[in-house]
Amino acid sequence: MVSLRIRTHLILVLSVVAFFLTAAFIILYSQQYRQHAMSSLTQYGLAVAKDISLSVADHILTENYGPMQNIVQEFSRLPNITSIEISDLNWTMLAATDIDRLGTMMAHEAPGVHLWQDRVSCVHLDETTGLLAVTVPIQMDETLMGHARLFLSRAEMVAHLSSVQYKGLLTGLFFWLVTVVVGYFAALLLTRPMQGFVRAAENISQGNFNVNLSSSHLVLELDRFSQALMVMVQAIEARETALRTSEEKFRNLFERAQEGVFVCDAQGNFTNVNPALLAKLGYERREELLARNLFRDIFSSPDSAARFQARMRQQGMLKANEFLFRRRDGAEIVVSLSCHAVADEKGEVCGYEGLLRDITSQKHAAEDVARMRNYLNNIIESMPSMLIAVDEESKITQWNSAAFQITGIPSAEAMGKKLWDVVPFFIRFSDQLGQIREQRRTIKLHREQLAGEDERRYNLTFFPLVANGTQGIAIRLDDITELEMKENQLRQAQKMESIGTLAGGLAHDFNNVLGVILGNLSLIQFRLEHQEHIQEGQLREYTERMSAAGNRAADLVRQLLTLSRTQEFNLVPVDLTLSVKHIKKIGENTFDRSVRIVTRTAEAPAYVLADPTQIEQVLLNLCINAVHAMTIMREGAPWGGTLTVSLEQTVADEIFCKYHPEAREIPYWRLSVNDTGVGMDTRTVSKIFDPFFSTKEKSKGSGLGLTMVYSIVQQLDGFIDVYSEPGHGSTFNVYIPLLDRDIGQAAATPEKKIQGGEGCILVIDDDAILCKTARSILESIGYTVLVAENGKEGVEMYRKNRDCVVLVLLDMIMPVMSGREAYIALKEINPEVRVVLSSGFRQDARMDEVMALGASAFLQKPYTIENLSRVIRETLDGAQNPPVS
Repeated sequence: MVSLRIRTHLILVLSVVAFFLTAAFIILYSQQYRQHAMSSLTQYGLAVAKDISLSVADHILTENYGPMQNIVQEFSRLPNITSIEISDLNWTMLAATDIDRLGTMMAHEAPGVHLWQDRVSCVHLDETTGLLAVTVPIQMDETLMGHARLFLSRAEMVAHLSSVQYKGLLTGLFFWLVTVVVGYFAALLLTRPMQGFVRAAENISQGNFNVNLSSSHLVLELDRFSQALMVMVQAIEARETALRTSEEKFRNLFERAQEGVFVCDAQGNFTNVNPALLAKLGYERREELLARNLFRDIFSSPDSAARFQARMRQQGMLKANEFLFRRRDGAEIVVSLSCHAVADEKGEVCGYEGLLRDITSQKHAAEDVARMRNYLNNIIESMPSMLIAVDEESKITQWNSAAFQITGIPSAEAMGKKLWDVVPFFIRFSDQLGQIREQRRTIKLHREQLAGEDERRYNLTFFPLVANGTQGIAIRLDDITELEMKENQLRQAQKMESIGTLAGGLAHDFNNVLGVILGNLSLIQFRLEHQEHIQEGQLREYTERMSAAGNRAADLVRQLLTLSRTQEFNLVPVDLTLSVKHIKKIGENTFDRSVRIVTRTAEAPAYVLADPTQIEQVLLNLCINAVHAMTIMREGAPWGGTLTVSLEQTVADEIFCKYHPEAREIPYWRLSVNDTGVGMDTRTVSKIFDPFFSTKEKSKGSGLGLTMVYSIVQQLDGFIDVYSEPGHGSTFNVYIPLLDRDIGQAAATPEKKIQGGEGCILVIDDDAILCKTARSILESIGYTVLVAENGKEGVEMYRKNRDCVVLVLLDMIMPVMSGREAYIALKEINPEVRVVLSSGFRQDARMDEVMALGASAFLQKPYTIENLSRVIRETLDGAQNPPVS
């Protein structure tokens, strides 16, 4: 098919369009004109016919037919009328343009095609003659008298229509000429820029992007196309530049890559290799390696090469697969090979593109790591401590043999499970695990029990474990049960040492107390023997002195028992102010009188979370060391000095923590013990907390006091600061975290009130004097009293009087039958018996056992009327079903 220029196409299209537009215009106009002319001619004919019918109606009525011919001749002269015919009712011709037709019959319908008709008139077109026949009735007052018909010629209309068509044809021809001319110049306007576009495209296809496109401002589309083409040229140029740069870059990467890169055909013949591959395989020249075959010369064995080819056929690619390759010198290396199979159009493998890394050293290192990991695993498995590791989701990743021995859960069952699903004990530490991951700090917990019924104690340490982007946690459990038992034994031995140190002062103080009691009693006896009257005021004064002395003796015994008892470590809110006052009271009674004791405490309670006994042990040990530094350690020098115990609140800020690494940025209570004794040098200060280290003679100290102080303070999450200079004394600062506690939370002191009652009470005690005293007290407040001197007698007495005895006051240590045995026998007689145990020492295993068996209450000896009446009243009021006395 012949290709034409766009200019020719445009002119042809415009010519065809002009032709069809002209033809359509002429045809449409001719049809419109013909319809209009026919309508006008019809209306004209109807009007003339009606005028004729009106003119001849009177003549037909009067049968005066002569004038009718004149009327016909006159109307025949009108334009376009060729002939006129008038008939009567019987269609007999009465008048006509053609005189020969007079007397003949008029056709009922005019010849030709029926065009139009109303109720009485009609119009016909005779295509043969081209005449238009109009027939109308002749009537007067709705009376039909005849018919009038006239024939109209269309010659004038046809002539005018021909003229219009001719003029339309001329106009169309002119329009076509104008269109061709305009189309020609419009084609020039379009084709010139497009020819420039074609030349630019040819230049671009040849790689010449330096093109200049002329912009056509008259045609918006061409202008935009020119701009778009320039943008496209710039984009293609940029892409070609990027491709060249990328090709150069990848060529450089190929040449400079540290990994070996190769391209070979399906048979294994190398077509391209990079320098790194030459180096890894030990070749110096590229041509030498290109002459080798991958399968035959590089793979270490035919089996290895066959395995590679089979995998490539099945998978089409390999990623980091390990193979043994042979170097030029025959040595074998381990490589990590990634390869892609290149397929042809049929899908058949036609070549390979591969990348390899020499991982021989990594393999050796991995083997070393595996050996080291096995070695460390053996160490972890042989550790006596329970060691657990968990990942970010708290799932177990390490579970050593000690963990299996302690929990009974093998490693296979524990691995991969949630920590608390395996050991529910750890659910309480879930919040701490989150903090360890976030803050990456170690948390240590002491004296934890793994299970509720297990009496063994463990120290727990949580270590953050960050490796390979995983934030895990290592958990270590150390069984400290035996260690704690030994520590308690040492602590108890040190307590006994402290008590031994205080023994002289306690004996002196007890003698003073006994002196007051015996002195006042002897005075009362003397006056009674001499029958002197003792006034009530004097007697009250004597009894108050003896009561005060007895209370002082009871306090001394209570303090001594508190310091000497072996008990569990129980953390409760402790007011350090009361502890300082307590130790001061002990010191004033027991320390050498050459030492002056000064205390400075806070006005408000100073609460910390601690064990009351251990706090007092810390204070007492520090005070005893201070007193020794001012007395027995001053060889040949006068004894004496000032012992200052002060208490104040301090806040550890950033600077403070810098000089005290053990501190945290929290408020502390600082408990300071200062002496004006011999002091210590720096070397001695560095050793004072070591076990069994002492600056005293062997007979005057075991070297455990400060060790116990340090251990206790550490357990309270505190720390100790020591400052000392030889000859200037020492200062021990103990820092313990402050406990926020409302003063109103402190327990209120029970109101001293004597509470009476009624009923029979059985007192079982081997001390006759104490029995008489208890009997007198109980009878004085309304009770009836039965007394037994030992457990066996008391059991028999209760058996006989069980219906009337409402309560038994039972001593624990008695001959014949102990308090424990007596209690069991009483319970056998009456399981609902109410028993109040009484002893001078509460911290006794036998006492705990009886209390666990169901004893109602405990009463500490010595007791007063207030204490005895209160305990008995509370026990009776608390009974669900008290017996009727």
